[in-house]
Amino acid sequence: GISGIQSGHTFTPSADGRYVIAESEYQYAPLRIFDLQPALEGEVTNIRSPISAFTADWRHLVHNHEVRWPYVFVSGYLDGLQIFNLQDPANPATVGYYDTYIGAPSTDRPAMFNGAFGVDVRNEDGLILISDMSTGFWTFSMDGFQGWNGEQWGYPNISSAQDWDRPVVTRPISDY
Repeated sequence: GISGIQSGHTFTPSADGRYVIAESEYQYAPLRIFDLQPALEGEVTNIRSPISAFTADWRHLVHNHEVRWPYVFVSGYLDGLQIFNLQDPANPATVGYYDTYIGAPSTDRPAMFNGAFGVDVRNEDGLILISDMSTGFWTFSMDGFQGWNGEQWGYPNISSAQDWDRPVVTRPISDY
């Protein structure tokens, strides 16, 4: 295992598979960035130490992230939407953010679990989607990011926010 991590929440590779962003979803834990190249080349069998980390505020935690190389889009609970550039994986740099959570901490759950919960990115036009547990649904665009084509990186265009204008495939509903 990885020192200091008991469980993981999200583990996302870069488009080329060399780097991964690991998220544990517990307080005071940053997103960790790992370089898998030594393992891919057979030099080691396990990668136990990150090459860098990202956090907007060390006191908080994040819930989800999406990678559209070179950007990582983060739903950061109390920190809202966070976007960082992974072009230099050893030095991730914040390139955008928006605080979607503007209220007082919720009393029906631990205070750190308020705010931006979900994130997705529509590849076709770069629309960024955030769901916030307190303030609702947000859409953003980012200067310089007009979308992402995974085929340029040898990947399919993966995104759960794709093809909104295509008709929904309906299936019969079972009585069972």
